[in-house]
This record gives sequence, C-alpha cells and structure tokens, in this order.
Amino acid sequence: MKILHLGDLHIGKKVNGYSMIENQRDIFEQIYSVISKHKIETVLIAGDIYDRSVPSEESIQLLDDFLSQLINILGVHVIAISGNHDSPTRLDFSRGILAKQGLHILGEYKTLVNKISIDNFDFYLMPFVTPAAIRKKFETIIKERELVISTYDDTMKFIAGEAAKTLDINRVNIALYHGFVIGSGDDEKEIEKEESVKTLAIGGKESVAERYFLDFDYTALGHLHGNRKVKSERVRYAGSPIKYSFSEKNQKKSLTIIDIDKDKFDLEQIEIKDIYPMIELKGTFDDIMKADINCDAYLKITLTESVLDAMNKLRSRYSQIMELGIEVPTNDSIDKDHSSKEIHKIPADQLFTDLGHSVGIEIDSEEMEQLRDVINEIKEVAH
Repeated sequence: MKILHLGDLHIGKKVNGYSMIENQRDIFEQIYSVISKHKIETVLIAGDIYDRSVPSEESIQLLDDFLSQLINILGVHVIAISGNHDSPTRLDFSRGILAKQGLHILGEYKTLVNKISIDNFDFYLMPFVTPAAIRKKFETIIKERELVISTYDDTMKFIAGEAAKTLDINRVNIALYHGFVIGSGDDEKEIEKEESVKTLAIGGKESVAERYFLDFDYTALGHLHGNRKVKSERVRYAGSPIKYSFSEKNQKKSLTIIDIDKDKFDLEQIEIKDIYPMIELKGTFDDIMKADINCDAYLKITLTESVLDAMNKLRSRYSQIMELGIEVPTNDSIDKDHSSKEIHKIPADQLFTDLGHSVGIEIDSEEMEQLRDVINEIKEVAH
C-alpha cells in the first residue's frame, strides 16, 4: 500500500499576525498533485489538524474542502487523529457516518485500543491525550492492575502496550500517535523543538520512549515540525508542511510517502515549495533596503541602528515583516559614569546627547536648540 504521512497541518494558524490560510491552500494543491502522481491509496494525518481548539469558519471550510477533495475526488482513505492543538470532541463529531465515506478520524479514546482495518492493514489510532485524562477514562483497569500513570511515558506504555497485544503478525500494523517521542539513550532536553511547538508538560517529563512503537511495521508521528526519524527509520515525524516559526526557516519541508507491505518498506520524500520564504536580515537600514530578496518574503529584521518610523519605511519595500528588532552596537558614551552622586553635575543637554549616542542617535544643532528651550521651560516651571 502507498501511504502519504502528514502531520501538523495547523489549519488557520497565524504567525505574528499573518494568516497562513493562503499558504495552506497552496500546500493542499501540491498534496493533491502528489497523491495523483504517486497513486497514493491512504493518507495519514498525525494530529494538530487545526491550530486552535475552536477553529474559525474559514479554517473549518478549508478542512472540509481538503477532505472532500481527498475522499470524493481522489478516492483515498483518510485516517486522522487529534493533536494537542485540536478539540477531540469537535473532531469526533459524526465520525460514525464519516467512516462509511472513507474518513476515519479519532479525537478521543472511546476504547483503549482503536483499530481501523483496510485490506491487509491494521491502523492503530493513538490521539494526543494527557495522563490525567487516561487515568479518569480507564480508572477501573488502572486500579485493578495497580498501574501508575503520571507521565506521558507512563500513558503511552499503557496504551501502546495494550495495542501491541492485539497485533496480528501476518498483517501490516501501523500506529498513529501525536506526541514527543525520543529514542533509547536520548535526552529530551537535547532534542530540537521548534518555537511553534507547544510544551506538553510544564516542568515535567513530556517525552515518550520509542521502544513502545517498535512492534509496529510503521509509526506515523505528529507534534515536532521537522521531517525526521526518531532512531528507527520506521518511527517518523512527517513534520509540518509549512514553516510556522523562524526556528524552522532552514528546514526543507517535504511530504513523506511510504510504500509498505510485510516484506517491503520504501520511503520517499517529496519537497514542498514555499509561496513565501522565511528570511532573517540583520544590518543597517540602507543595507536591508538594498537586500536582493523576494520583497514578499516573510521577514525577521534586526536593525543595527535606530531609525525613526522604521517599520513604515521598511514596509515601503517589504510587504510581510513579521518581526522587527533593533540591536545598536555599544557606544563609548554608554560607559560613562553617570552615577546618582554625580549626575547633578552634568548639564541636562549633555545627558540627552550621551543617551542618544548610546543608542546610535545623533542630535543635530536644530534639535539641540529645541531641546534646550524645553529644558529651560521645565526649569522655570520647577522653580
């Protein structure tokens, strides 16, 4: 079976106030083309379908268009799970009816083991879930077995372990899971995580051991935005199809295709083309205005000098500035000793001049004359 593994669509996401809907529509068109060209039979979506638990109308419509194209036009099976950004209850709406149309979607655990069978393939659906939710849902069996479910690792050891008990070695067994999976010997603090990936556990362990998934013929992961394997080639993240933060600017986004059977495993990556590249620029105002780049790129700009009304001036050339910062080189004037004991000895106009120097601003003679007039007026009022 030829399978397309997707994850982290984040439909409706905004990056620094810029909507990604246009980009997502374009990516979906590329996906349709790949499915047709490579004769994909099944599409897996490993969570974070929406970016928010309460998606906008525009986001709902886009997902509807996407799934309708996949199922009604391209004729593929779609198997999807919820991620930590999704609302499990909303995704579960009408799932029984939708399954008859070829859309198998699971938001929350109705049973401990959730399996979908297609031909000689069994797909085990493991949506994102917190330890607390699992303790509540399966309280009886957890108490009977005297299990401790306090971390994500405990949770998936329990869930994946139950699924593994039902595996038929004569069939192809594929797992879908949304979470932070690490290999044996890896330290979760050392694993690269993109800025746009939400932390699952504040101050605690959020990783899950890869070994719980090694009994499956393939595990389709979602959560991390880079397209990568864990340690095994068969335990993989599809990554997000779009760059959702500047920490992803150097990632080459791609679509993961697997051609798999009991005695076969082929992997292919199809590069995705960005509508707008993500670019970081640093330098003087003049240098940045002269940069040889796409003027519609998503930009993170760092100016090395202070410029009055910089954003509006930069937008006269660049249409999509997501971030603007200023890093002014330290000036000798900033090292001057203006302690509280001696500051009264320094003329006010000199203090303003030194302050200007420290942030890269020169006060010209006309501005200085106006400044002195204001200082004198303040002194008169004070006295």
